[in-house]
Amino acid sequence: MVKPFWRERAFFVVLVAALLFAAIYVALDFNRLYALRVGSNTGSYLQAALHFLHTGSSDNFGDWHPELTIHDQWTMLLLVPFVALFPRPETVIVIQVIALSLTAPAAYVLLRMWGAKPGTAAALAIAFLCTPSMQGFAYNEFVPLDFVPFLSCLLMIALRREALLWIAVMATLLCGTKEDVGLFIAWFAVWYALLRNRRIGATIAAVVIAQLAVFYAIDAVKGTHTLHPGYGLHDPHWPAQLAFTLEMLAPFAFAPLAVGWRIVLAAPLAAELFLAQGWAFPLGQAGNYYTIPFVIVIALAAWGVLSSRERWARIAVGCTAVMALFFNTTVLHFGRHPFPVDPQYAAARSWATSNRAVAFPCEDQGAFVVAAANPNAKLVGCDSASAPSHLRGAWSAEALNSSAAWTRGAGG
Repeated sequence: MVKPFWRERAFFVVLVAALLFAAIYVALDFNRLYALRVGSNTGSYLQAALHFLHTGSSDNFGDWHPELTIHDQWTMLLLVPFVALFPRPETVIVIQVIALSLTAPAAYVLLRMWGAKPGTAAALAIAFLCTPSMQGFAYNEFVPLDFVPFLSCLLMIALRREALLWIAVMATLLCGTKEDVGLFIAWFAVWYALLRNRRIGATIAAVVIAQLAVFYAIDAVKGTHTLHPGYGLHDPHWPAQLAFTLEMLAPFAFAPLAVGWRIVLAAPLAAELFLAQGWAFPLGQAGNYYTIPFVIVIALAAWGVLSSRERWARIAVGCTAVMALFFNTTVLHFGRHPFPVDPQYAAARSWATSNRAVAFPCEDQGAFVVAAANPNAKLVGCDSASAPSHLRGAWSAEALNSSAAWTRGAGG
């Protein structure tokens, strides 16, 4: 009898690496939180989950957009039972990092199912955690897209086993991370039906289309609409986007290019990133959560190639090490040090245990995150194209030094 993959020694090595990854990034993210540098999404999803817990709705909270209206991202409700016990941004951060770290053991199982030897599967799974993108996702603010890498691996495992029920469950969960992920899955499902298995492809497409139909019908009834940029055929940031694409392929030694014509199946994911109009910065940047679906598709394509090519796989692991050590500007970098606790952290934290109304200007969104357990804490003056969290140097110890009214504290 063949030993289950999860009982192999190499799997436990991957599991230890995933736990180490989680521990490191929980510590780094807490450090960033206490330095008032975490982006607003971590706080707004905390507040949305708490509001759902108490009212059954997430459409009234302190960020400038209601989360379940602007996107089909009901998987954010997975936060609810945890924040019910620990209503703090630290809870959201821990869930975010664990969800990302679980990608490694899931990837190991998938690679073994695709024929990789234990050592190769372990090396590739651990290397994926070390890519600049995965480190950036773990260091960035929380969004439901953080569930996509792990769920995508589970979907591929279910596809390999042709477990129709689990295929439908994983496709449903993935669709609930954001509506564009659902559209991508429907796109791939059509091709899966044409190229591999008509019954499975049709099932995935039907599940996703039904869920999206419900979401858009609710939006129509409520008179709301999804938040998204405009699109055009001109890429205003094409040099940066090209560099980003090469940066995403490099950790895998460009193995995804070996899939041949099937690479065109990733075109909708690339177009969503590269053809967005009206943004002051390119969406294609390592560690940017907008890139999560694109990055996981690149990884899956690479693993499909590398699982049966050990020499190429070893080269890919080496490329990952080089990228992590010398090209990772998202988190770890020579000369970077932990941030000191911001002098205004105590004032921000005082609002978290208060029910008094308080407004945080958009440039103080790190303080809003700390205070987000307060249902009457509001973030004001933001729009989708702004990037106020970049105002302070990413590697400097510069304090927030806000002069807004919230700095006097909840008792002031």
